[in-house]
Amino acid sequence: MRVVLLADRRFASRERSMLARLQVGLADEGIRVVLALPRGFVQDSDGLFQETVEFEETGLPMSLRWRAGEVAAKLRASERAGDDPARIVHVFGGSLWAFGLALAEKLEGAMIVEVWRAGLVHKAQRLMARSRNRAGAVVLCPDAALVSRCERDIPGVAVRKSPWGVYVDAPPRQVLKPGTAWSLMIAGAGFDKQAFTACFEAIADVARDRPEMLVFCDAVAARRADLWKLADKLGVRPQVSLVDEMDANRDLVLRGDVLILPEARGEQRTLVLEAMGVGMPVVAARDDANASLIDGRTALLVAPGDRQGWSRQIRRLLAPTGSEQLIADLVESAREYVATEHRSSRHVGGVIEAYEAAVGKPSLPFPGADES
Repeated sequence: MRVVLLADRRFASRERSMLARLQVGLADEGIRVVLALPRGFVQDSDGLFQETVEFEETGLPMSLRWRAGEVAAKLRASERAGDDPARIVHVFGGSLWAFGLALAEKLEGAMIVEVWRAGLVHKAQRLMARSRNRAGAVVLCPDAALVSRCERDIPGVAVRKSPWGVYVDAPPRQVLKPGTAWSLMIAGAGFDKQAFTACFEAIADVARDRPEMLVFCDAVAARRADLWKLADKLGVRPQVSLVDEMDANRDLVLRGDVLILPEARGEQRTLVLEAMGVGMPVVAARDDANASLIDGRTALLVAPGDRQGWSRQIRRLLAPTGSEQLIADLVESAREYVATEHRSSRHVGGVIEAYEAAVGKPSLPFPGADES
């Protein structure tokens, strides 16, 4: 079987490690993977274990089918003797769904849509409504809560769960060590300014009591939520640093002591799973669209925008006495959850099942297939 993994620039940047694990796992199962990335984004390491192809990510709407045809021609030209043609296009990143549909139609194959955040459910619903035959489509979700939403809102389409996989380090590293400068890592998109403000104000309250404590925040999120100005106002700017593309620079983030997630946007991030895996406690906004955030088991949860709640949970972790058992229990249960529910092998198996379901059905008549 030969498949195309198609990712936009934003998704490929933040989830490069997950895509690499998936590619290696699929290759181990005898599946030939072609990684399709925006032009100029491919790195030398991307072609180490699999074939890569570049495409133009943006262009005039009328050029969409031409750009898809260019990629299809490259794929056909790279076929080896005895190869099955590429018949599956697996798309990560909602901005490429239309492109993925066009590419799959050019290849006369099936398309798998990855719905990895709540905001994509409605978009997938609109996309499938344009199709004359939903039987050939597969919606893949990494989270049980997203599966439930897709099954409810996109009737008549096959919806499958395939949790993203990570590795769990053993043993966990020690966090919040006495005598060290503790570091809090704030991740997120920054679109919910109110939620970020409430969380940051609580962190500032704690930081003023602990001048040695360091706070790192995703640079884009900080800009959207105006946290730099807020840090000045609250008198904690010397303790705050910004990290460019925190998800992409996770090696730095995973050296921190606590991961903070202020927003509840139903997003899946392997950064969060990896933090749990290495032994970082997670404090997060309660999110009904994210089944991996379980209060007291994988994270300490706070109602979105509850400043006092943020202060209470963070202080519980940082308390000079009595916090050791809380941290140990939370780390152990979070690592057990990730090792059980988010193994890389389980992710690969779920994706292969979706591929087999897709090729075992009639090809999807794609929207616009009758257009020139």
